[in-house]
Amino acid sequence: LPLLLPVLLWQDARPVPGRFELLAADVGQGNAVLVRTATHTLLYDAGPRYSRVSDAGARVLVPLLRALGERVDVLMLSHRDSDHTGGAFAVLAQQPQARLTGSIAGDPTLQALGPAAPCLAGQRWQWDGVDFELLHPLPDTMGKGPQGQRSNALSCVLRVVDAHGAAALLAGDIEAAQEQALVARGAALQADVLLVPHHGSKTSSSAPFLDAVQPRTALVQAAYRSRFGHPAPEVLQRLRERGIAVVESPRCGAATWASAQPDRVGCERQDRMRYWQHPVP
Repeated sequence: LPLLLPVLLWQDARPVPGRFELLAADVGQGNAVLVRTATHTLLYDAGPRYSRVSDAGARVLVPLLRALGERVDVLMLSHRDSDHTGGAFAVLAQQPQARLTGSIAGDPTLQALGPAAPCLAGQRWQWDGVDFELLHPLPDTMGKGPQGQRSNALSCVLRVVDAHGAAALLAGDIEAAQEQALVARGAALQADVLLVPHHGSKTSSSAPFLDAVQPRTALVQAAYRSRFGHPAPEVLQRLRERGIAVVESPRCGAATWASAQPDRVGCERQDRMRYWQHPVP
């Protein structure tokens, strides 16, 4: 299980204009990544629900945001699955000003979160000299055919690029078919750090996709001894064959990355090991 309150490696100072930082929270089997620029904050996914009375929002993200003194501008829920949306209610209760966006249409429970703007390829904006662009899903795939009905296939794929060209790619739970489509249409995929699609599932991280992204580092957010077998051995092999550094949340804990130092990832469990923690093999 993730820690009740992640102790942070992050400096109090925010990134300078033109730079950004990521924090991949230690939420277990799910995604939750904080993106900070000089004056703005985006939360990509809200982690899983652990039980009827416990979720990553209340246990991890709300304490994290409070400890950092963060004011979230945008909460982006990549798709409807509960390991990405489980903490959303708690986060929005603490951050009512956050604008909600994502691929969550059609889920009655999530509609109770309030109005949500759909994420669609081609949407882009800039904060403090840092560019944000959505690469997926395409508008014409929404609600059409089998792909349009599958939550994973509609995941918001977000690319963030700083003023000096350092980039991050957050890929939700897209699978090989969506990866192939992105590569085929020549989407700008190159990134220094990749949030590995679908927690490292064997259905994702295809060779052509990895060759197009060319990341230095691959972040895998998955549970310790994941019951789904994440990350899959074949995915790890493809990453390592390409010389991509793999950072897994069970070993790393909360992971931090700064576009100003694109070849370095900070790991909470490794840099600030607590006496009650045991090494993950």
